[in-house]
Amino acid sequence: MNSAIAGSIEITPQTAQTWLSDARSQTKASTLLEQLQDNKVDSVKFAIERLAMPQQEVVKYILLTQLEQQQIALSSRMAMFIDAQRNLRPTYQVLETGDGYEFSAPAFNYPATATRLIKRWQVDQKTIDLVIQAEKGELNLREYLVGDDAQLKTRENLLIQEMGSLSSQALEALVQQVTLSRVNPWLPRSRVMVSLARESNDEDIYQLLWRMKADSHTKQELARLSSVTTSFAYQQVMSATNNPTLKDQALQQLARVKPMSDEIRTFLVTRMTLEEDAPIVAQELFEQGYSQWLAELVTTNSRVRASAINSVLAN
Repeated sequence: MNSAIAGSIEITPQTAQTWLSDARSQTKASTLLEQLQDNKVDSVKFAIERLAMPQQEVVKYILLTQLEQQQIALSSRMAMFIDAQRNLRPTYQVLETGDGYEFSAPAFNYPATATRLIKRWQVDQKTIDLVIQAEKGELNLREYLVGDDAQLKTRENLLIQEMGSLSSQALEALVQQVTLSRVNPWLPRSRVMVSLARESNDEDIYQLLWRMKADSHTKQELARLSSVTTSFAYQQVMSATNNPTLKDQALQQLARVKPMSDEIRTFLVTRMTLEEDAPIVAQELFEQGYSQWLAELVTTNSRVRASAINSVLAN
């Protein structure tokens, strides 16, 4: 069954490829691309309209494809020109065959390319608006992070993507919205909290993060902090032990720190005075080669849980 569109011209795939490879069309498209980048949109429109078919359609397709592949930033005038191409119907069709059927598809599907370019431009515009609002201190997180799950995820992705590019003043404004909320306390979801904590290095944000229900995002951040050899990072790992779901991971990661600071040693010894934590810490320290230290603790520190430590040493 042939479903060719009325008024279209059918060509073979080989013909389409020959036209696309034509040196004149390639050169023309490159020239127009330079003019577009100079924002000479009217000149480009006029030049395309003057081209005869099929070159007009071929050049338009090559031009839009190059814009997409090179990820060229679009001005508002460029976007208007591209948007107009979305509603046009390609003249040339190629016959494609499948399992027992055949159908016609555009040989040079520039409307589809134009649609993708406009969608990308719309995302870019939202990104610019988001950054400007944040830098001016006008981004209200509670109002911004709303919508159904798909909308919320898109907004979260955009915010997380741009968080690292924000100034310290913009980050501080976002931090204060979360930490200074006294009436109707509200928190973003964990993935946003992790990003905000990581970029701001704000202790209050980390304290709030560890109080949230633990998930893959908080566990990944805990693992990352363990690899950052700063006192601040280790302090956050220690604080994370107050979250029951994160406690085992945090204790194990602290026991793996090498070289181990006096601060971490003191903290781990304190945790080995607790019946619930002593086996976890002792086991990890044993696996990290600290068996001699564990044996000395049993004889020199009457507060540690000797039975738990001895049990580990005996295995």
